[in-house]
Amino acid sequence: MNIFTNLEQWVYPLFIFVFFLLLFGSFHWLFLYIVRLTIRKLPINTDNDIAKAFDHPARLSIVVLGLYIMFKFSPLYFITENILVIKGVHTCIIFSIFWIAYNLATSTNGLFIHLLNHLGFKVNYSISNILSAFFRTVLLVLGTAMIISEWGYDINGFIAGLSLGGLAISLAAKDTMSNIFAGMIILADKPFNVGDWVICNNIEGSIEQISFRSTSIRTIEQALVYIPNSLITTTPIINYTKRNKRRIDITLGVVYNTTRKQLQEIVAKVKASLIKNDDICNEDILVVFNQMNSSSLDIRIICYSHLTDFNAYTYAKEKVNFDIMGILEEVGTSPAYPSTSVYIEKMVSELP
Repeated sequence: MNIFTNLEQWVYPLFIFVFFLLLFGSFHWLFLYIVRLTIRKLPINTDNDIAKAFDHPARLSIVVLGLYIMFKFSPLYFITENILVIKGVHTCIIFSIFWIAYNLATSTNGLFIHLLNHLGFKVNYSISNILSAFFRTVLLVLGTAMIISEWGYDINGFIAGLSLGGLAISLAAKDTMSNIFAGMIILADKPFNVGDWVICNNIEGSIEQISFRSTSIRTIEQALVYIPNSLITTTPIINYTKRNKRRIDITLGVVYNTTRKQLQEIVAKVKASLIKNDDICNEDILVVFNQMNSSSLDIRIICYSHLTDFNAYTYAKEKVNFDIMGILEEVGTSPAYPSTSVYIEKMVSELP
């Protein structure tokens, strides 16, 4: 009973308890301030993410250590010498450390990407998400193994079980693993990025998401198509977004009563108009009288627009068409339309 009646013996332990209690209450703001001072030169806002990653695990450690140290210097010090209490404290510390690492792997992708890019390793968010999931899995396995080992159990059986389980899972999920590795190849080679307009596996549309198992494409009809990554790596991919110019190919057919001089004038004026057009690349402009078709005299017009966006390219092509119509009006001829001329020849016996 002297343990509880002699209050002088509890002054120092209570002081320790109050100190850890204040540290518990102010930890978030104090640690957030320290993080902001440390990473204030980084161009990305990750201070809150790092503070949140440490928040709950650190508070758990503060409570456990506070109680342990308080009882260590109290008349009830013999409690802290119990092997179960010691192992419990060690378990909480190990659990908190791996909890912090797990949170960091989850919430600080932006920071790791910035650091890797600064070191010369170009990594996008999709690869970072895959690496983050891999590290989280490794951390869970290592943390579980260390906690089991702390309590005196042999982890060799645990590791052997993981190996056999991994083999069974890999055999059962062979296609899934194939898609995951194919997804990593896609993200490393970067044949396309999110938002690119592609034709892949005979599906045309915009890349909406690249995940572990599949890549989703939003088609022109706004349908969402999921293509397994293993199919993408074995299929030709046409990426329209990565082109630096778009081709304009026009066959202009004019009526047959157009004279040679008019044809030459049309060719010269169309070429001059294309050269003056700011939306058209000056190189690789081809305007020629191509052939005498069945119902028209065909002029072939080939050029390239440096506008790769579909809407902008469409308006640039419209402008070219209007310029051509204006040139035909200036020259005094018109476009041809499909027609057939039928000549009826009377027999000599039927002549009057």
